[in-house]
Amino acid sequence: MIWIVTDSAQELKNDPENGLIVMKLPIMINGEESKEEISKEKFYEMQEDDSISLKTSQATPADFEEVFRKITENGDEVLGVLLSSTLSGTYNSARLVAMDFDNIWLVDSGQAALSETALVKRAMDLRDQGLSAQQIAKQLEEDKKKVKLLAVVPTLKYLKKGGRISAAAAMAGDLIGIKPVVTIDEKGEVVVDSKARGLKKGIKNIVARAEEISLDPNMPIVIGYSGLNDTNAKNLKEQLVSLVDKDEDLVSLSEVLAVHAGPDAAGIGFFQK
Repeated sequence: MIWIVTDSAQELKNDPENGLIVMKLPIMINGEESKEEISKEKFYEMQEDDSISLKTSQATPADFEEVFRKITENGDEVLGVLLSSTLSGTYNSARLVAMDFDNIWLVDSGQAALSETALVKRAMDLRDQGLSAQQIAKQLEEDKKKVKLLAVVPTLKYLKKGGRISAAAAMAGDLIGIKPVVTIDEKGEVVVDSKARGLKKGIKNIVARAEEISLDPNMPIVIGYSGLNDTNAKNLKEQLVSLVDKDEDLVSLSEVLAVHAGPDAAGIGFFQK
């Protein structure tokens, strides 16, 4: 059996019955790792509290060793699809451990959030088609060159606070009324793709860019949102109807990514034709 191992920087949940393991990336509250599950309501309440610092950390080699050992002891294979190594040391933690095991193949997705989710879903599709873990890893190395993220965020302050974007870039993006559309570039870094006056125009920018990039409707598509209100994601989904010919469920951004996006973001992960 092929087990797909990913991390909580993407939106799929842990699903051992279907061979999917999601490594939990810690959320740090005022420098201390949260040991308890945090409800979405509590999370976004804390995010609005300036006295509370929320940051994320990486999965450790010890975390991966436990998972890899348990899987390979049964003779099964591991396919790891993990958060961009530019944004986190999680991939490197897995790589260091994998050197001591057979039957483990790792892919640095170069992505995060919705686009990482799209790549994980692609991996699951390829597994269902009967490919080996090695074959899937080889195909994903090509496919990841075509996976894209486009998301509109109300402000760049959370990306700046989390160290995912420079203060200068945040200042430029947060001009009055300007809503940035962010993406992940070929280096695996979060950058501003375009700017719009207001969220509605930001959503229109996403649709226009997805059409310009040539969204592939036959590959996995993931539409999602942060916060407790999915209105912006619903608006995005409605405007994508001419490009997406199937009904896609909306997903809630994981708290690991919401730390950096803040509430009320909306976006899409997809593949280019």
